[in-house]
Amino acid sequence: MLANRPLFLAAVLLSCSLLSGCITPQSFVDPSVPKVSYGDLDKPAEPLALRLSVEFQRNGTPYPRADPILRDNTERVLRSSGLIIPADLNASGDVRVVVNNVGDIADARAKGFGTGLTFGLAGSTVMDGYELTIAITVDGATATRTAIKHAIYTAIGNTTLPPGVEPVPPNVAFGRVLEQMLLRALQEMQKAGELAFKGGVTPRATGRPPGGGVSMDDLKDLLPGK
Repeated sequence: MLANRPLFLAAVLLSCSLLSGCITPQSFVDPSVPKVSYGDLDKPAEPLALRLSVEFQRNGTPYPRADPILRDNTERVLRSSGLIIPADLNASGDVRVVVNNVGDIADARAKGFGTGLTFGLAGSTVMDGYELTIAITVDGATATRTAIKHAIYTAIGNTTLPPGVEPVPPNVAFGRVLEQMLLRALQEMQKAGELAFKGGVTPRATGRPPGGGVSMDDLKDLLPGK
C-alpha cells in the first residue's frame, strides 16, 4: 500500500502508476552514513524496562497510519540492543521515539511524472530523509537526542544503483534506517554517561553532550508536564 511507503517514494509511485502502470522500485540505505552495530553498545546486566510511545510524522505533521510500523520496528531494535525492554507493566520510566519523514514532495512527484511519461526509460531516484528524536525519562530525569538523521534512496525505472549498495524493498530499508538512528542515539547517550542502569538516566552535571543531550540546567524544562 502506498500509505505504508516512505512519503516521497509514494509520491513518485503514484505519479508513475497514473501514466505507465507498475514500475518496480529498488530502495537502498544511504551508504554515506557511518554504521553502528549492536556490538558497539555496552550491554548492562539488567536493561531498563520502559513504557514506549512513538509518533511518525511526514514533514512535521503526525501520520498515525504509520505508527504501528514504527512501533513494531522500534520494539525490535530496543530489545535487541540489550539496553531497554519495552514494558507496559512494572516500567521504571518512559521512552518516546518520534520519526519525521522529510523532503520535497513536489520534486518527488515531478520525478515520478517524468519516469511514468517515458514508461520507465527515463529513470529517477528519490530520497526520503528521516530525522529521529528520542527521549528517555527515569525518576524525573530526561536524556534526549534530536535530529539523528538518515535517508533512503529509491531508484525507479531505467537508472543505475551506486556500486556496492544492496537493493531491498522499501519496508526493509525503513527498518534498517530506523535501526541505525536508534543505535546511534543510544551509543551517544552511553558515551556521554547519560544512561545509568541502576539509577536510571543520568544527565551530565555541566555542559551539553554532542547531539542534543541535556544538562542539569536544562533538566527542569524537560520534566514531564513542562
